Amino acid sequence: MSTRPVAIAGYESMTIQVRAGLGERRLVAAVRSLFVRHEVLRAEGVTADSCVHRVVLPPSLVPLAAVEDVPGGVPLRVVWFDGGASGRIVLALRRDVLARLPWRVLLPGLVSAWSASAHLRARPTPVPVV
Repeated sequence: MSTRPVAIAGYESMTIQVRAGLGERRLVAAVRSLFVRHEVLRAEGVTADSCVHRVVLPPSLVPLAAVEDVPGGVPLRVVWFDGGASGRIVLALRRDVLARLPWRVLLPGLVSAWSASAHLRARPTPVPVV
């Protein structure tokens, strides 16, 4: 796991390198599981589906604008930069949420939930060459 800070007002972030085949459905299911497990992530009108965003491009070209565009009040933002053979996920967690749900709890929970959603296999999606 590699981390890289991203400056987002009111948020702390972490970047995680991921392998191919992450699967958007599995990622959403894993985030949904975190919402069920941790009340601090639940906010009115915020769903796991609305927190996860997939951006298709080479992971070396991670645009900060895709991460910085966090709507107010959203406790968690998950941006998956899908580079085909590999990629990165940037997790942005609101600081007040982070005080109650530290990275050391959130990250293993996300990995565990993703592993548990193995029945949601990724559907092949073409990755354009940039």
